[in-house]
Amino acid sequence: MSSGPVGKHFDSVAPGYDRWKEKARHYYAALKASLAEIVPPRNHVLEVGCATGDILASLDPADGVGIDISPAMIQIASRKHPDLRFLVHDLMDGPIDERFDFVVAADVAEHVPDLDVCVQAMAGMLTDNGVLVIVTANPAWGPVLHLAERLHLKMPEGDHEWRSRGDLLAAAIRAGLLERSFTRSLLVPKDLVGVGVLDRAAWASGIRQRFGLIQRAVFETGRGPRTSPSGLVYPDPT
Repeated sequence: MSSGPVGKHFDSVAPGYDRWKEKARHYYAALKASLAEIVPPRNHVLEVGCATGDILASLDPADGVGIDISPAMIQIASRKHPDLRFLVHDLMDGPIDERFDFVVAADVAEHVPDLDVCVQAMAGMLTDNGVLVIVTANPAWGPVLHLAERLHLKMPEGDHEWRSRGDLLAAAIRAGLLERSFTRSLLVPKDLVGVGVLDRAAWASGIRQRFGLIQRAVFETGRGPRTSPSGLVYPDPT
């Protein structure tokens, strides 16, 4: 898997990307909500693999930057969200020369040819108190997602490799990051009457943590005070 074919694939799907998102609007709403639990509004935020920019815009950054390897995606994002900055950039070539309070990467880790290089680059773009949020699909859902793609029920993903929690954690540790949290959510990726309770009920939290589609891994640099999403300061790990 190389960034070249990945970039060409997403260039090819860019014209219809927002239509695919609309078909999967329940999933994308849950993904945005999951990120918003960690990233407060009005921060300096970078989104890696920003596509057409809607996820970055939903986080209401004071200064938002999106990077993507697809020039076609960046062109659309720049047109849709002129108040944000968008750049064509491949993290396999290293980080950009800017530091951020939050770096988020949603549905990106499965497409990179070298996870270590990607996470190292993202870690290198964090401030001392910076937080990295990586969202991926639970590998247990792989067969279901492949079937949905073959049936044209979801966007074609192109070349990819599902990433486990262990994959993400190992890469983060090698990049010098600390794990803050790991959660799974979204058992029902469609808005179906009568079963949506599984994604809200407290009694189903254990089921969501094991089988949820959305995996959210949160890491921090360890160079500054550790803070919770609500702003509480964690004790120094040393």
